[in-house]
Amino acid sequence: FNTEITALEGGEDSTLQRVRWKSRLAPEQHTLDVNNVFLFVGADPATGWLEGCGVKVDRGGFVITGQNGHDGPRQGQSLETTVPGVFAVGDVRSGSVKRVGGAIGEGAQVVAALHGFLADNANSTA
Repeated sequence: FNTEITALEGGEDSTLQRVRWKSRLAPEQHTLDVNNVFLFVGADPATGWLEGCGVKVDRGGFVITGQNGHDGPRQGQSLETTVPGVFAVGDVRSGSVKRVGGAIGEGAQVVAALHGFLADNANSTA
């Protein structure tokens, strides 16, 4: 937390050997022998624009899905927000696995869910 990498150092064979970092709260730099770095981007959801539209978010700002209270099962309901017909996938979703592969799968799943929602909505208004 509050840490930023300032340098990655490697060998001639392009392998990672060392990482340098510093705290955003202090000027000192630190070095540690490290062979792997895992990047976690998107930990802060940008969901402020949803305020006032009925889509509920958790205390961290991630979109809550699967709790919309619809009657009966509908495909993709686990990805539907608290507003019927509005879906969330990927890292922005509360409880997601925060992995690219998971987001891709959810994105593919929600296409079918959207078609189902639109078909159900068209049938109920006809």
